[in-house]
Amino acid sequence: MSKIQTQPIEDFIARVRMLRNKRDPNLNLTAREAEQLADSLSQVMTRLVTIQEEIINALKTAQQSATVDIEMDGGEFNKK
Repeated sequence: MSKIQTQPIEDFIARVRMLRNKRDPNLNLTAREAEQLADSLSQVMTRLVTIQEEIINALKTAQQSATVDIEMDGGEFNKK
């Protein structure tokens, strides 16, 4: 897996933090910034879904390996 580019997300969070401090109601992003942010968020979401699927599969495998199947055929009763 390649490294996710999180810098656009980090930049966005920093800008939102600055807006809060200044109490500015507007945030402007250039088209390029918006595209980079969208691409970065898409990568993060895709990776999260992949990790979620891996965890679900690992849990299923763990549950299956923890299950013990016992078969009983009743055996044979011989008179001696």
